[in-house]
Amino acid sequence: MSWNSTVITVVGTVVSEITYKHGEDGKTNAFFRINSTERRYNTALGDWEDGETLWLGVSCWRKLADSVKTTLSKGDPVIVQGKLRIRHYEKDDVKRQAFSLDALHVGLDLGRVQSLGSAPLVEPRAAEDLAEEPVPF
Repeated sequence: MSWNSTVITVVGTVVSEITYKHGEDGKTNAFFRINSTERRYNTALGDWEDGETLWLGVSCWRKLADSVKTTLSKGDPVIVQGKLRIRHYEKDDVKRQAFSLDALHVGLDLGRVQSLGSAPLVEPRAAEDLAEEPVPF
């Protein structure tokens, strides 16, 4: 990683299908889009509300691309850390910017995942069942 790279961590949701390609040089690439919506407390309403939504393209290379291809799918909650890239372009005579991440790390956000496939990750258990288990050291 270069000293001038801007590395950020984004907590979001996969909002596109994963595209996977083999380059002529043998490198594999996986690409998907995520969004991340800010949550903030509105004191006037006394409740939480959605703020702005950030949309990002995510590129993964080599081993990470292979893992993303077999692990993630549209709708999954993720945590992505990577190098922020900004592309400037013009469309309909309007200057625009597109943001993307060259991913260094990608993982399922297990705090927000509901299930893998049709089976729940963890079966719900009664509090009294949990109290009887020994605490591992």
